[in-house]
Amino acid sequence: MSARVTSSRTLWGVIAALALYGAGVRAAEPPAAPPEPSREMRAKMASAHERMAACLRSDKPMAECRGEMMKSCHEIMGERGCPMMDMHDKSMKDTDSGAPKGK
Repeated sequence: MSARVTSSRTLWGVIAALALYGAGVRAAEPPAAPPEPSREMRAKMASAHERMAACLRSDKPMAECRGEMMKSCHEIMGERGCPMMDMHDKSMKDTDSGAPKGK
């Protein structure tokens, strides 16, 4: 191959890499932060967390406590969902008893 063909391929490779890098940087930008909850919303959230704590102190199964918290969260948050509870729900599916691994 000639040096000109190799240089051309290298140039196009660098251009493609920069384009992909630029797309990745734009995709990595954090989403807009949700609005701060109102005083009333914070009170409802605190009440739901207190009920969750009481459930965790009881002899009820973890799945039942999570279910109650998810229900409360959806009642409070509506269609926006409960991202924190969804995250905990996914992490808890890996454990049978809900106990931390290794203990």
